[in-house]
Amino acid sequence: MAADPPSAQVEIEQQLLREPFNAALRSRYAQVLLETLQPEAALAQAELLCSQSVQDAPAHVLAARALQAMAQPEAALARYLRAGTLPGFVPDARLQSLLERAQSTATEAPRLQLVGSSARADVRAIQQVSADKVRFSSIVGMEDLKKTIRLKIIEPYLNPGLFARFRMQSGGGILLFGPPGCGKTMLARAVANECNAAFLSVGISDVLNMWMGESERNLAAMFDKARASAPTVLFFDELDALAFSRSKAATSSARTVVNEFLAQLDGMGRDNRGVLILAATNMPWDVDGAMKRPGRFSRQIFVPPPDAAARERMLQIKLTGVPVSAGLDLSAIARRAEHFSGADIDGLIEIAKECALEASLAGGERGVDPDDFAAAFDRMQPSSLDWLRTVRNVVKYAGDDGTYKDVERYLRQVRML
Repeated sequence: MAADPPSAQVEIEQQLLREPFNAALRSRYAQVLLETLQPEAALAQAELLCSQSVQDAPAHVLAARALQAMAQPEAALARYLRAGTLPGFVPDARLQSLLERAQSTATEAPRLQLVGSSARADVRAIQQVSADKVRFSSIVGMEDLKKTIRLKIIEPYLNPGLFARFRMQSGGGILLFGPPGCGKTMLARAVANECNAAFLSVGISDVLNMWMGESERNLAAMFDKARASAPTVLFFDELDALAFSRSKAATSSARTVVNEFLAQLDGMGRDNRGVLILAATNMPWDVDGAMKRPGRFSRQIFVPPPDAAARERMLQIKLTGVPVSAGLDLSAIARRAEHFSGADIDGLIEIAKECALEASLAGGERGVDPDDFAAAFDRMQPSSLDWLRTVRNVVKYAGDDGTYKDVERYLRQVRML
């Protein structure tokens, strides 16, 4: 296509001043900017189109072309793959060649094919699973929890015939809940890998949109994408933000998102078999009650902070290759780190290493010693304590319906109830 002359560019700019929400005109303007070697300006226009409609596949393709012109091939490829998951997608020859080169150089990454109007998998999901092949064997501790998840989630995928004879099938919804930083998202990724299923992660920003009706359409598109690539683990992080209790919701838009979510979970004439729907939340008490009935997120699994043995194993793994003193007792540190989440253990080790490094710079190199960890304990508290205190009140006063029986058992075990 021949580049438009400067007078045409000026004319389009003047029209846009009069019609700033004319998407077709803005798309043409972005193409003109690309053709006249102004990729930064073209990217800005494409981003405006995407902000008006996150499902605008041609706008994402324009953004990818601009990024390619700006010599950012990785960002261009990610954006192009994003476009391929949206309705109305049309492959672009220049970007297809970029995709083919990336596929030919990949060693273990799954090969992607953009077929028809959509890609078979979300780029972020593929990046997560291929870059980090986490499995149950790589998750420290939580043996009882992993056994429960294997029975309730993984085996129906691996042995569908056996479960069919018991009139049980794969699919449905499982809600992982517990304090932050305890591995709920990692468990979800491990489930996908154990099931040899695609993993599609959905965050708040992937769904919620300021424009009326867009959030519901985004949510429906995520379910359609999961059905198209079954078997799939469809994972919703921070479920309380997407399925907030309708009785507490301040706006009607929040209620309509929950209504759409419920409709998608029920299938609405579509087949959800082969789609395992996992969700995680730190605040299960804020999730709408209808989400928890049978057929939806009826199975709720508590993910507690790691126990002493798991904390000690985390310390051993994370201190591998780090200079440590001979007198460092990891077992004693693990016992002192009661209620620390996995993320807290990371923070504790980082502070201890900073203390050792500071001392080494001041007076000769040495390894991490007990004093460094003592200083680290003085500087941080377990982040799960606030959550455990909150859930203790929920267990006490929310009624004896058995919803939090695993939490109650844990609280009694750690002497908080």
